[in-house]
Amino acid sequence: MQKTVTARRTRAAAKGLFALAVAGVMATGAMAAINTSAMPFTVDFTDYRSGSVDAWLKSKGFQFQRDASDPGKIALRPDARGLEVQALRPAQGLLINNRINPETYSAVEIEWGVSQHPEGASYERNVNNEAIMVHVFFGTEKKASGSMFVPDIPAFIGLFLCNQDRVGHPYVGRYYKEAGRYVCVDKAQPQQAVVSRYNLKDGFRKVFGTEMAQAVTGYSIQVDTSSSKGPSSAHIKRIRFLP
Repeated sequence: MQKTVTARRTRAAAKGLFALAVAGVMATGAMAAINTSAMPFTVDFTDYRSGSVDAWLKSKGFQFQRDASDPGKIALRPDARGLEVQALRPAQGLLINNRINPETYSAVEIEWGVSQHPEGASYERNVNNEAIMVHVFFGTEKKASGSMFVPDIPAFIGLFLCNQDRVGHPYVGRYYKEAGRYVCVDKAQPQQAVVSRYNLKDGFRKVFGTEMAQAVTGYSIQVDTSSSKGPSSAHIKRIRFLP
């Protein structure tokens, strides 16, 4: 019985990233060839005017996964800073998006900030939570998850704002040890607006030991307070993928 419960919990924990992987596959399937136009790709969260916030985000191509669709756990509010992402209780939510021109972008630039970090969150201490993270997904070639209960997925790098972790260090999670890395790109003081720039080509080479040969095929915004204490609050203004 205990093994069955553990397996169920493991599958549930992997559900969000599996959905992101599916999004990446769908994006590449829709446009098989890499776009060589070398144009920046921008996602802007300052253009909300009125109406349903969910409809506004869906119009940008975002899909709600796990607790992102539960306003009792995660509040999504547009304001002058862009989109506020607030975890009201222990939760994990993903806004995933496969609406992107598939290119081998050289860098990603994110304008964002944290008002409140989840108490106790620290990749250094294996409490792998954060107020906000942007995953960047690469290609469609699936990598081993490391567990028979967790689906294999393409490579990804999760970029987040930290409170006390090492900036630039590629943290390895419990699963996806071959496929994924988590990198704090900046330490964020409460209420501080931050512009983070991450070199995707250099970063990919450093964390995976190979050249980035596949296009960016998806991205997501995540909040995860499932293992830490207290609420969290962050905002994101703009994401730019640069050629």
